[in-house]
Amino acid sequence: MSEQPKQEHTHQATDSNQETIHALSDQAVLDHHDDKKHKLRAKRPPRKGLTRSKINSMLAVCAIVISAASFYATYLQAKASQEQVAAAKRQLKAETLPWLKMGYSNFDINQEKQYININISNSGTGPAMVHYIEYMYNDENHLHIEELLDSCCSLNAYKEALAEIEQDQRDINYRNAFGWFASSDTTNFLLADGEEFNVFMMQKTNFNSGLWQQIDQSIYEVKVNACYCSILKHCYIVDEKSNIEEVQSCDLPDREETQELTE
Repeated sequence: MSEQPKQEHTHQATDSNQETIHALSDQAVLDHHDDKKHKLRAKRPPRKGLTRSKINSMLAVCAIVISAASFYATYLQAKASQEQVAAAKRQLKAETLPWLKMGYSNFDINQEKQYININISNSGTGPAMVHYIEYMYNDENHLHIEELLDSCCSLNAYKEALAEIEQDQRDINYRNAFGWFASSDTTNFLLADGEEFNVFMMQKTNFNSGLWQQIDQSIYEVKVNACYCSILKHCYIVDEKSNIEEVQSCDLPDREETQELTE
């Protein structure tokens, strides 16, 4: 009776050991499979394809490119608009550009007479507002043609002689008999395109031949600056040789300043 419980106890211990061995074996198998999976995962190459990070980066780059393209297109459009405006301004300036020229002649072809004519003409495409004509002779500046001709040729003496003749002989047309002259004020007058403005005119006669010849000889020593502006307020200076220079404005020169410049 005493051996039978002992054997049962031995069998129970053996069964327990076998269960333990089986459990350890199963765990070892599981560990082996896990280790194998881990090694397979470690050896597996990374996935090729678009990840969320790459997609976000590409979208950001595309947005930058689109913004840059839009900015460049706006820049080109603005530049084209500026060029069109500049071209329109240049065209308008050309269409309203006055082109003045100083003129002098000592013979009238139509009348076939010796005839002094100092003039200024406009051969441009728009009217000119002539602000002043400045004459320079022997380091002196004059803003009126009679002042210039008196300085070079004693015009006032001739005027006084004509006035005395007119007082003494009222029945004689002294202008036709002794010779006459006409002058014009040359400050702030409008000269239309295609027109000519006579500054000084004088016909040669036996009475005034000395004065006439003196004017004809001295006029080539006179320097001239005529300042004028277009209707668009573009201003220019033309000299006696018809050289034209664009300037900021046509302020009337101060006589003291111009006198200092010539000295």
